[in-house]
Amino acid sequence: MAFGTSNVKTFSSFRISSLVFLASVSLSPGIAHAQASADNSRVEYIFKRGDTLIDLAGKYLRKPSDYLAVQRINRIANPRYIPIGKTVSIPFRLLKYRSSEANLSAFRGNVSIASDGRAIKPVRGLEIGEGSRLATAAGSFLTLQLEDGSRISMPSNSKMRITRLRHILLTDSVDYELAVDGGRMRSKVTPFDKKVDRYRVRTPVAVSAVRGTDYRTRVDEATGTAYSETVEGAVDVAAGTSLDGAKAVSIPAGTGAAATVTGDLAKADLLTPPEIIDPAKVQSEETLEFSVAPRVAAAGHRVIISSDAGFVDVVAERLSDGTNISVPAIEDGRYFAKATAIGQDGFEGMPVTYSFKRQLSTLSGSAGKGDFGYRFKWGGAGSGKRTYRFQLMLGSINAVPIVDEVGLTRDVFTLSDLPDGEYFWRVGVTQYSSDPDDNEVFQKWTDFEKLTVTG
Repeated sequence: MAFGTSNVKTFSSFRISSLVFLASVSLSPGIAHAQASADNSRVEYIFKRGDTLIDLAGKYLRKPSDYLAVQRINRIANPRYIPIGKTVSIPFRLLKYRSSEANLSAFRGNVSIASDGRAIKPVRGLEIGEGSRLATAAGSFLTLQLEDGSRISMPSNSKMRITRLRHILLTDSVDYELAVDGGRMRSKVTPFDKKVDRYRVRTPVAVSAVRGTDYRTRVDEATGTAYSETVEGAVDVAAGTSLDGAKAVSIPAGTGAAATVTGDLAKADLLTPPEIIDPAKVQSEETLEFSVAPRVAAAGHRVIISSDAGFVDVVAERLSDGTNISVPAIEDGRYFAKATAIGQDGFEGMPVTYSFKRQLSTLSGSAGKGDFGYRFKWGGAGSGKRTYRFQLMLGSINAVPIVDEVGLTRDVFTLSDLPDGEYFWRVGVTQYSSDPDDNEVFQKWTDFEKLTVTG
């Protein structure tokens, strides 16, 4: 049985609000920085020689008349004369910005993108702006890269809006905000070098803000639960939807947090990475099979497959409530797998990543009596050149083969005049990759089959 997106065991419906509080630190004259609140943020500007509030408004505020709001907030008597070194607080919402864009780095399957009420055909390299809506269907994935190098990954059955994608002129900083309406999202955020750089993710019951980390956001649509799980770096989490005055707890790497709709806050250690059994084996069957060592704390496991180590181009994923995970067939090639355990409390654990080779090579055979003796036939799937080896033993599978034919190119072999007895036979395949850059040769055997010959 495989879980759906929202079928993993969860506890009470949660309301989550994650943030990083930005310290209020004075910088060099003419440079601004953010204050603590991520919702009603202000920046502090230190006036230098020649500055006036009116000139500042013309260059860096959205409307020239916005200087009046700054004058009122800071109780400035004369907007044309500000003492050198005076610190002036400016609401973030008044700051002028230029639009930034996200780049569609990779996508697979049924991905929808809409902007200004019209659908946009997904194309690799497509520039996506503020106000866009993105969704992935079952078995579909996409990855965005932001202007500062941060990456956003959306797996199957997820919905997201880009609510803010801006570069603030006064601070020369980024201001990003994304809204996850359902499903999951991974944020790989480039460490910020400015105090005013902002990256936030909102859910219907949550808001998170970080300054450089790798973390996951998940909304369980069935229960309303929202989870935040930190893989690298740290996130502060507070109960409720408002960041103002909220009591935050630190969520460093390896921990997660969730908050209930009643305001209760739950924090948990994430499960350690699962132990993969024989991770380096060649995946040669029709479906890919992964096995993990069982442990009581795990309610299930997730495996994500990507063509690259950064998991930009995700090609498949599977969530299972057991220790054996089957992934639908993918093309031959080299891939990376990321496995996580799902805890009994609903949190997804820390990942383990490894590389593996996918080379489809199936083989099965049959034997029967024909007009000219005993006919052995086999077949299977797989691209690239295939040669076969046939072995026949008398009396035991451990006996020295009485027939050992190598380099066969046909899928049939006939033996006449077999004396009465109990025989065991098998066939092996040697398969060469269809990729000219892959010089590895793959070999496998069928299980031994028994053949009884009587007069």
